[in-house]
Amino acid sequence: MTPRRGLFWPLLLIVVGLVFLLANFGAIPPVSVLSLLGLWPLVLVLIGVDIAIGRRWPLAALAADVVILGAGLVLVATQPAPLGFAPFMFTRGSGAPGTPSVSVPRGDAKSLVFHLSGGAGTFTVSGGASDLVRATSDQDNLSLRTTTSGDRMDVRVDESDRGFRLGGSSPTHVDVQLASDVATTFDMDAGAGEFVVDLRDVKLTDARINVGAASLRIVLPKPTGEVPITISAGASSVVIEIPDGVEARVSTSGAIISSRSDNPRVAGSETAGYGSSKDRVTVRVTAGASSVVIR
Repeated sequence: MTPRRGLFWPLLLIVVGLVFLLANFGAIPPVSVLSLLGLWPLVLVLIGVDIAIGRRWPLAALAADVVILGAGLVLVATQPAPLGFAPFMFTRGSGAPGTPSVSVPRGDAKSLVFHLSGGAGTFTVSGGASDLVRATSDQDNLSLRTTTSGDRMDVRVDESDRGFRLGGSSPTHVDVQLASDVATTFDMDAGAGEFVVDLRDVKLTDARINVGAASLRIVLPKPTGEVPITISAGASSVVIEIPDGVEARVSTSGAIISSRSDNPRVAGSETAGYGSSKDRVTVRVTAGASSVVIR
């Protein structure tokens, strides 16, 4: 193995880690994961460098890699808006026609099990819906399935794209609202993108969030009893907001690049009143090359 090939992947991880670290400490503007994904053409450039000079002059190729990755870092740090990832992406779905909005009336539902499935794009979730569930998209790509068991309603909303896309189409934006006064189990599976999950106005019983390469911000709910939240993420930036009056603990595992708290009520991994409170939120984060910030 040439020195260049042995150092390339560690060098790439160092650059990605520096991006998240500098963003966390305010040295550069907040970094969108979509911006990082938008640099995928650099992979083609690096492959071209390897083909052209990698075997004959490995050290020169390594120096070129450093310059190219550094230029990508500068671009991400100075770009005022997220770089689009849409020009080249694989997305999920069967290609079946969808609709830009779906809603589920309250009916007699006393509890809700809600599943949200999506591909790449931006997603926002919040409470305050007049219906049991309401979801809107900027594309005709939403599908809805519901089942009822007594006074429990199971609702599934899928964001389904057209499969492989090559061109300038924009990532999806999906907005979901849930009823604030119905006991809710929240389950979300999504790919790469930006996700804001604001649960402060949701009567949450438990939640599971699974995302890929993502920028995820979650606002914790005001709990009744013990409320567990499990977060699984890939190469992501995760921000967990603990509102005033909410007692919570956040534990992390996996390849966490950095973890810090900006919340003065948090000592170590939990708020001061977590141990003695019966109404509290327990958050477990399992992630890849990620940063976690508690606010």
